[in-house]
Amino acid sequence: MKTLLITLAFLAFSAFSAQQNVYICTGSSSVAYHKTSDCSGLRNCKGTVKKITLQEAQKMNRRACKICYK
Repeated sequence: MKTLLITLAFLAFSAFSAQQNVYICTGSSSVAYHKTSDCSGLRNCKGTVKKITLQEAQKMNRRACKICYK
């Protein structure tokens, strides 16, 4: 039982400390980050779609996509 509790605590900590990945368009007019690379908000991307961490997107002053973060 003790081992189970320790394992569960470790898994919970790992989930919270893991970096969340998001997707951005590298086009000059892009302002949002997205949950998935196939979000309809990325359809008109004039650059490339790039996978980055949520922290990186926030440092770039990106906001959450209004479509995939409803």
